[in-house]
Amino acid sequence: MLSLAAPLALLGLLALPLIRWLHRGGRHRRALAVAHLPLWQHAAASLAAAGQRQPPDPAWRRRALLAALAALALAAPQWRAPSQRITLWADDAPSMFVHEAGGTRLALALVQARREAAALGANEVELRLLGDPWRARDAADDPPRTAGAGAGAGAGAGAGAAAGRVPGAPPAALLRRDRQHWLLSDGVHAAVARWPAGMRPERVITVGSVRRNVGIERLAVQREAGGGERLDALARLANGGAEVETRDVVVYADGREVARLRRTLAPGATVSLRFTLPMAGALRAQLQPDDALPDDDTLALDLAPLARRRIAVDARCAPALRAAVAAHPALAAAPADADDVAAVLDCAGSGPARRLPTLRLRDERPAAAPHGPAQWSARFAPDARPAFDAARWQLAARLDAQPGDEVLLALGDAPAIVRRSGPTPRIDTALDFGRAAAQAASEAPLLVNWMFEQLLGTRLLDALALAERDAAAIRVAPAAAAAASAASAASAASAASVASVAPVGSVAASDATTATTSPSSTAATAATAASAASASADARVVVAASAAFADAASADADAAPAARDLTRPLLLAALAVLLWEIAALTAQWRRLRGPDEEAPA
Repeated sequence: MLSLAAPLALLGLLALPLIRWLHRGGRHRRALAVAHLPLWQHAAASLAAAGQRQPPDPAWRRRALLAALAALALAAPQWRAPSQRITLWADDAPSMFVHEAGGTRLALALVQARREAAALGANEVELRLLGDPWRARDAADDPPRTAGAGAGAGAGAGAGAAAGRVPGAPPAALLRRDRQHWLLSDGVHAAVARWPAGMRPERVITVGSVRRNVGIERLAVQREAGGGERLDALARLANGGAEVETRDVVVYADGREVARLRRTLAPGATVSLRFTLPMAGALRAQLQPDDALPDDDTLALDLAPLARRRIAVDARCAPALRAAVAAHPALAAAPADADDVAAVLDCAGSGPARRLPTLRLRDERPAAAPHGPAQWSARFAPDARPAFDAARWQLAARLDAQPGDEVLLALGDAPAIVRRSGPTPRIDTALDFGRAAAQAASEAPLLVNWMFEQLLGTRLLDALALAERDAAAIRVAPAAAAAASAASAASAASAASVASVAPVGSVAASDATTATTSPSSTAATAATAASAASASADARVVVAASAAFADAASADADAAPAARDLTRPLLLAALAVLLWEIAALTAQWRRLRGPDEEAPA
C-alpha cells in the first residue's frame, strides 16, 4: 500500500504539459533552389501554414521524466505492507506490575505496542495475557492493575494459597500463522520466551528499569507445641532484586502490632523469621518501607482453623473419653445442651437429634472381646491410621452397616466405627471407652482425635494455616543480574568483617525469634552505591534473563520495517536521468561546434 508524506508536492506534475509545449516543433517551410539569392530579396514570404509540421524535440521526454521524478521524491512516498492482524502476548507475571516512572511495566509496554502497531497500519490488534491465554481482550482497553493470581490471600488450615504464579509461553494452538505475534515482557522470566515448536515472536517489546524489591514469600502459623494458648509463626522473606535491601517486618494480630523485626538481605537471598504470638483470629505480616511492587509486601492469614472447636460433651461419657476431649489442644468441652458448638459427643444415644456433626458411642450390652484383627477402610493409608491394638479393645454394641454407610474400622467381622450416610455427618462407634480404654490409655486420645477429624473433615493436630506465593514472583530483575550483584556484595562483605545487623526486636516473642545470617553493613553500603550507579542506565531495556530471551528479543531486529521509504530510490533515478540529460547536451554542443572549429586547408 502506497502512501505519501507530502502529497502537495505532486502539484509539480502539472509542469509536464508545459515542458511538452515548450519543446513543440514548428512548421518546416519548403526550400526552393535559385540562381542568385539577391534577386529574391523582395519576394513575398510563404504563409506560416505552408510546409510540413515537424515533431517536437525528443529531449522533452528526458526533461519531463526528470521533473516527474523530482516531484514524486518531494512527495516522500512510502510503501506500507497490507494491514496486519497482531496478537500482543503480554507477560502478566507480578514483576510486570512494578511501578516505573509513568506507570506499571505492563501499562508502559502496552502504550509502546499500540504506538508501533499504529505505525505498522494494523487494523486488528488483540491482547492475550500469558497467565490467561485463552481469553482475547481488546488491546485498547486498560491493562489489569494487579497480577491475575491475586496478592496472596490467606488460606485455610493445611492449604497453601499460592499467589503470583509466573506464566509460561503461549500455547502452540493459539500461535496462528495468519497473525503477527508480539511479546511484551520485562525479561525477568526466561520461560515466557521459550515458545513451542521453535517459533519466535515477530517483535519483542522489553520494558523495566527498577531492580529493587523484597517480598514475603511465606507466612505459616500453627499451635504452640504442648497445647498452649500461643501460636508459633514463620515468615520467609526473599530479595527479588539486584541490590542489598533492609526491611522491617511488622506483624499484626487482630489488627494489633505484636512483633517488629529488621533483616538485611543480599540479592537473591531468603531469610526465615520465627516468632510466637498470642492466640488470634487473623494475622498479617507487612514489609516497611514499601517498594515498587507493593503486592508482595503483605501476606494475611485467617487463623480461624487454628481456634479451638467447642464440643458438646454428654455428661454420661466415660471419664477416659471426657479426659481425651479436655486434653485435646484443638477441642474444648462444652455442656451437652450448648448451642455454639462445632460437634456433639453423644454417649447415651437417647438424647434429642441435633443437626450437628455427631460422634455417638453405642453401649447396648456388656463389653466383649472381638473375634478377629483390626481391618481399616482401604481409603486410609497406613500413615493415616491412628495407633490401634485390637487386643486391648472390646465392643459394647453391635453396629449394622446400612446401604450407603461406610465402615471405617472393623474388628474381625464386626463393624467398630461406621460413618452413617445422610445430610448431617454422623459417626457411630461400638468401642468401649470405659474399662477397655484404661488398658489402651495411650491410644484413646489419638483415636478420639482421628474420629473427630473424620467427622469434621479437617486436621486437628498439627493444623497449619499457610499463605505463600511463588518465589519467582518476587523477582523484578533477571536472575543473572541478581547473581552478579550478590557476588559483588559477598566480596565486599568478605573484605570488611563487620557484625551482621541485629533485629529491631519483637514483643513477647523476642526469645523465640531466630535470626538467619545477614550481610554486613559495609556490603549494604557498597551495594547502595552500585545501585545508584545503575540507576543512570537505560530506563527502558533490562538485561536479558537468558539466551532464550535474548534470541526472542533479537527477532524484531530481523523483521521487515513497518514502511519502506521510496524517496531515496526516486532521487537516485532522478540523478541518473540528470546525468543522461547532461551527456545529451554535451554531445549536441560538440555537434554544433564541430564545423566552426575546422580550419581551411
